[in-house]
Amino acid sequence: RGRQHFHSNFPSSEEIMRRRKWIPAPSRPSYYSSRHSNEDGQDFISTRLPTIVIVGSFLAGLFLGKNDFTRTMAVKFTVLSSEVIQSTWDEILILAGLAVHKECITDDGVENVAFCSISQLMGKLMRERVALRKKMESMEEYGPYYTQIFSDANTKPVVASEQLIKRFNRVKKTDPGSALFLLTSSSVKRQLIRRILIKHMQAVIREKTVNDLPPPTFTFVTAGDATAAGHGNLFSQSYTAILQYTVENAFASLGIQFVAKNYGMGQYSSGPELSLCMNEVYGLDIDVLMWDFASLQPKYEHLRRTVLWTNRAGMHPTRPILFSFDTFGERFLKIKEFDGITGTGAILMQSEALQRLKLMLPDSNAVLDPEKLPAALRYYHCDGTIEGAIRCEDPMRNFVCDLEDDMLDETEFNGGAANPKICRKEKFQTKPQCMDARYQVSWHPGWKDHILKGRLLGHFLINILDDSLFELERLKSVIGSDPKHILAHLEQMEKMDKNNFKKKPPDIKSWEDGNSDVSGGVKPKTILRGQSICHTALLPSKSRLEGISTESEMVGDEHDGFDKGFNQFLMTTPEDGKLPLAFDMNDRQHCDLLEIDHKDFFLVREQDGWVETTVPNDRELEVYKRTSPVEGIIVVCLKICPLNKCPDAYVSIDQVSRRSKLFITVDGKSVAKVQKLDGCNVLVGENGIHWEKKEKFKLRFRIHSPGTLQVMKISSIIVF
Repeated sequence: RGRQHFHSNFPSSEEIMRRRKWIPAPSRPSYYSSRHSNEDGQDFISTRLPTIVIVGSFLAGLFLGKNDFTRTMAVKFTVLSSEVIQSTWDEILILAGLAVHKECITDDGVENVAFCSISQLMGKLMRERVALRKKMESMEEYGPYYTQIFSDANTKPVVASEQLIKRFNRVKKTDPGSALFLLTSSSVKRQLIRRILIKHMQAVIREKTVNDLPPPTFTFVTAGDATAAGHGNLFSQSYTAILQYTVENAFASLGIQFVAKNYGMGQYSSGPELSLCMNEVYGLDIDVLMWDFASLQPKYEHLRRTVLWTNRAGMHPTRPILFSFDTFGERFLKIKEFDGITGTGAILMQSEALQRLKLMLPDSNAVLDPEKLPAALRYYHCDGTIEGAIRCEDPMRNFVCDLEDDMLDETEFNGGAANPKICRKEKFQTKPQCMDARYQVSWHPGWKDHILKGRLLGHFLINILDDSLFELERLKSVIGSDPKHILAHLEQMEKMDKNNFKKKPPDIKSWEDGNSDVSGGVKPKTILRGQSICHTALLPSKSRLEGISTESEMVGDEHDGFDKGFNQFLMTTPEDGKLPLAFDMNDRQHCDLLEIDHKDFFLVREQDGWVETTVPNDRELEVYKRTSPVEGIIVVCLKICPLNKCPDAYVSIDQVSRRSKLFITVDGKSVAKVQKLDGCNVLVGENGIHWEKKEKFKLRFRIHSPGTLQVMKISSIIVF
């Protein structure tokens, strides 16, 4: 009943526009105040009394019960009830957390999850949930609107039903309902829970044996375009950074170090380059891989890149759990089909449902004083627009346009005090840290959009942590409490899933769809599942940051410390004749606190003559060990030009031949032509696309066009 009461105070966007005002739900109404009544006119004490009695009974079980299962149920029920009870219960929640948390501390005062029961772990997790809620209920974030925004209805996952799919297939229109998180199947959630429990068991074993080792890490990697990268905002304001701040303490309560990596890249789609370079760009240890390319890959773009992405993720060494931020459409349905065949599905954070949620937030034009709204909601929703932008049909703006001034009627906006122009003005918050930030355009979301998305993702994962502890309780009742036995069981399940995936054939038909030219002559199975090593210049990429692709001792993080290569405008001809790694200073901003994605490249210049490189290099061979025979296929991907329009000084790789301006050799043998692999280029010699079946190849490049200063920029070289 309490949930219904709060939800009833959360009007639809249509009601907002009709009433033109927002009446917020009270933040913390008292149980004993008769003026707080629900929709039936009943006061809170009558509607809450059953909850109070039950929670009180369970708390009694928590403090007095000797059976750990009873204590576990008490904590679990308290957690679930905490969203519908009021501030007077916060102290009880914290006290309950302390009661079950205290016994986890060893005699020397050191906290150790290895000696925690399930109920004690739940108590630790509960404390972090309460602390997070208090922070988000402050006026710096969501204030009294926290409960409506982050309710179970918005953060609990739902399996996509067959009825929903039939409707989509019938009308070809997305109608996914209100669920923000959709699962291709229930097995995806089980796989995510299993991955968390593997990390927790590793933490328990570590603390029981060698406690000076670092804790196991749970790695969440965001792959996406400029929106995911956070362009226009501080890097610390991106939703991936917000996710880190949201869940790191909750994961730490189970002995796990949560690491969120934002590897979004402006102008890039998911394939083919990023899919084929997945290990080298995103790293070899990934637990969750987020796909967020929706602003560049329209709703009905060809499905082959979805097929490529899911297959390459399935072949990744750690086989990450797939997330996607996208519309409910053919891409999601293709992954659901893939899940039914191979057991590799995905969790969809549904963009339409998120948009509906945004439009239900308080309208800054409808309240009397928008300055009194919480900071994360102030000037966010303005008269049916989010951050002053609307959906449009302009592909140059990624279908998101600012509401133009001539479209505004000042009389409709309380004298202009809170019209969409102010939402646009308040969209980005990069000053005073960065005074001249670029990319603050209509299609890049602002900081309030990022914090909402990151906090919602965080709540989703914290709910999964809670479910993971219940699964751990079940496992202990079945196979015993020995952490080594539990870990072995979980790892065996992971191995079975991985083997099951490899046994199932890839979806070659969806990759080609009657167009075999898209493969560049390479067998589709090789593209989708074949082992490759990628020599890449892209940033951010683990291979660059860890000095693998550069064979450098300089190792850094996403911001500094790694080998940056040469400034293309200042570099001289390489004395050693090596293919140089270079960057364009125009691609960097003056402030180091902004985005970290840069389209660096290996530079071939007319004035440098022949330059050469060996791919893969020794470090790459050592790190990305081959487990299957070499096929001797070489693919070259060029740097993507803005809007796919390259300057006249750029030489196209299509011009390669023995008698033209561009020359390429592989181990001294000339490249006769290239064949297109969905945007990248397969090198073709006298004997076709297959060169010698060897581990390393020496590639040489030359542009022969005297006095033209022409260049070719290579982003990645991939060897199958």
